[in-house]
Amino acid sequence: MRQTIYIILLAAMALAAFIEVRNDLGYPIPNATVCAAGRCAATNATGVAEVPTGSQVEIYLGNLLVWKTYATGHDVATVKYIDTLDIGPLPASGVLVVKMAKLANGTYTDLEIPFTNNTLALSIPVGNINYQLEIYITKVEKYILEKPLHVKTTIWQPQVDLVKLGLVKTCIFRARPPVTEVAIYSGRTPVAAGAEEVVTYMLPMVNYTGAAATEVRTPTGEPYRYVFNPWSLCNSTIVVNATRLVIRAVDSFGAVRNDWAVVVAGQVYKGQAELWVLPGVPYTVTVDAGFAKKTFTVAASHPSEALIVTVENAYLVITYQQPARRVYIIGNYTTSATMPRRVELPPGTYTVVADMGDRNLTYTVTLAPGQTAQLAIGQPPAAGAVTQTPASGGGGPALYAFLAVAAVMAAAALYIVVKGTPRRRRLARGRSRS
Repeated sequence: MRQTIYIILLAAMALAAFIEVRNDLGYPIPNATVCAAGRCAATNATGVAEVPTGSQVEIYLGNLLVWKTYATGHDVATVKYIDTLDIGPLPASGVLVVKMAKLANGTYTDLEIPFTNNTLALSIPVGNINYQLEIYITKVEKYILEKPLHVKTTIWQPQVDLVKLGLVKTCIFRARPPVTEVAIYSGRTPVAAGAEEVVTYMLPMVNYTGAAATEVRTPTGEPYRYVFNPWSLCNSTIVVNATRLVIRAVDSFGAVRNDWAVVVAGQVYKGQAELWVLPGVPYTVTVDAGFAKKTFTVAASHPSEALIVTVENAYLVITYQQPARRVYIIGNYTTSATMPRRVELPPGTYTVVADMGDRNLTYTVTLAPGQTAQLAIGQPPAAGAVTQTPASGGGGPALYAFLAVAAVMAAAALYIVVKGTPRRRRLARGRSRS
C-alpha cells in the first residue's frame, strides 16, 4: 500500500511543470497571468507558476499576451518593457497602436498608447510575440504637423528615422576663420551651436536663422556678427567676406616701433596691429609715437593686406663738457630735462637752450628724417650757431622764451575747453540784503 502511494506521487510530480517569468534584469515578475489547459494562475513572489507538462502556455502581463510556449518541465520566460520609442534624430509625439493585441479574456483589439517626446504614457511588455505597430506622429519637438506621419513597424523594432522618411533634413555647417562660432536658431531658441562644425536637424516647415560670431571688428570696434539663411547654406562652409589687415608702425630708420601705439577699430596695439576688418569700409588708424601722431583712413579691398606706416623721427645725442642745470629744446616738439642724453624728435629746426647757472647757451639744430645729430653742450659751436647770455634769477631769456611757448600752448588748450563748454544761462542777480 505504501509503495503504491509513493508511485502515485512520483507520477503526479512527473506530470507537473514550472513556468518562471522574469524581466530582462533577471528579477522575478509576480502576478503575471499564466494560462494552460483551460486554467489561469498568477505567478508567485518568485515569479513561478505551476502548469501541466506538455500543455500550451500563454503568459499575460497587464492584460496583454506577451509569451507563448509549451511546458517542458522548467521554462523561463524573459520579458522586457518598452518605455520610450526610438524616434530620431528629433523627439516626436503622437499615438502608438499595437495591432491585434490579444487580451487575457481571449479577445483581440488595437491597443492605443499616446507618447510625448518619444516617452510612452504606458509601458509595453515585450516577450516572444512580435506584434505589428502603427505609429502616428503628430508633433516633432514643438512643431505640430499639418498631416500626421504614419509609420508601420513591429514591437521588436520600434525605431523611426525621420531623416529617411524625409520629415527632417540633416545640415552640417563648417566654419573657418574669422568665424569663431556658428549658431542656428528657431525664432529665439537656439537649436544647435558649435565652433568648427555644427550638425543640426531642421524641419522643412520651420523658418530658421543662422548667426556666425566672428573676429571681424567694425570701425567702432564692435564684433561683427554674420547672419545667414541656414537652408541656403546647408552642408556648406560659412565664409565671411573679410580682410586680414596688418598695420606696422616704423620709424625713419626702418625699425618696427613696439613702443608706439597703433589705434584702430577701438583696439590699441603695440607696434603692429593684426585684425580682421570689413572690406570696402573705411577705418580710422592713428599711430601715436608720443612726440607725434599720424592719423589716416584706410579701406581694405583684398583678402589680405599689409600696411606700413612711417612716422618720421630723428635723434639728438647730447654730450656735456660741464653739467647743465637744465636743457630746453624748443621747436616742432618742445621738451625739457635736467641733462638729456639722447632725445627722439620729429624732423625740424630746434633751439636748444642750456642753462649753465651763470649763463645760458643757445644752439640751433636742424634734424632731417633718419638723422642722428651730435651736440656738445659747453663747447663753443660754429660762429652764429650759439649765443651766450648771462643767467638772471636762475634762468635766461631762452628759459623765458620756453615758458612763453608753454603759456601760449596752455592758453590755446584753455580756449578750446571753454569754447566747447555750453554756456549756462545768466542768472538774474537779486539785491542782497544784510
